[in-house]
Amino acid sequence: MEGWLAEVWARTRLVQVLAGGEGTDPLDERPLLGWIEGAGPLAELHSLSTPGRFTGDVCRCPGGFTLSLHDADGEPLGRATLHGVDTVSWERGRFGDDLVVADPVGLALLLARYGAPGVVARFSSPLAGALGLSEGRPQFRPAGPGPHGTGLLAERGVPEVLRPALAEVSGLDAGRLPEARFAALRDRLVEAVPDAAERTLALLSWLGRLPDPMEADFGEGLLVRALLDDTHVLPTLTAHGRPPDPHLTLALLRWAARASLTDPQDGAALATLAAPALRRILA
Repeated sequence: MEGWLAEVWARTRLVQVLAGGEGTDPLDERPLLGWIEGAGPLAELHSLSTPGRFTGDVCRCPGGFTLSLHDADGEPLGRATLHGVDTVSWERGRFGDDLVVADPVGLALLLARYGAPGVVARFSSPLAGALGLSEGRPQFRPAGPGPHGTGLLAERGVPEVLRPALAEVSGLDAGRLPEARFAALRDRLVEAVPDAAERTLALLSWLGRLPDPMEADFGEGLLVRALLDDTHVLPTLTAHGRPPDPHLTLALLRWAARASLTDPQDGAALATLAAPALRRILA
């Protein structure tokens, strides 16, 4: 495989970033997320997607993204699928040998800048684990008083104005409030924190302190995402004046995993904001 990679990359002049992994769909019918061309970016992608450790096996999942390599005439040369946060499978049907790349954070940040921010968003669980936010028992905050109930609201940085109402419901129920109760919470928060940027930072601080995965994805995390205005997240953090702290970075990745980031500038902003904490904590 190493000889094949060297030969193919020497002829590569364009790499398409496509949605989807291993499958029967023809590559030319896949959604095109972005592309990488030019000597500098291609050399960077080459250096990030080929060094590493071969596993002698293949991942059982189909992967979530595909890199399609093309020559100067646009003809396809080969492809790879991305699995998890650190594995690239080059021509899996031919070689059957996955590669755990040496710098998965660097590869994810590069791909975010070129149309695939979802690769960076996959680092939310590893970052949550590094920050001690892997869930325990109970999986969801119970309603009522106590260190595992109301006490968690302050620990998680829930805006103070929302704590009395949320103390009455569990973390699971907070993620599925009736529309009228949700609207009342939203109005209360806007009244107490009228500045949109300040409100966005407060909500992200909360999202970045929830345990992974159930509370963050199915409990209070759903409520936070509903309260956030997606149009404010990247501009607010970009204008924040400093790289986000690890908890804000975790919140950013959690938000990005479900956000619609179709503008290439969004992926570039996400990579710039997430890089300091990911490099410091996970690289």
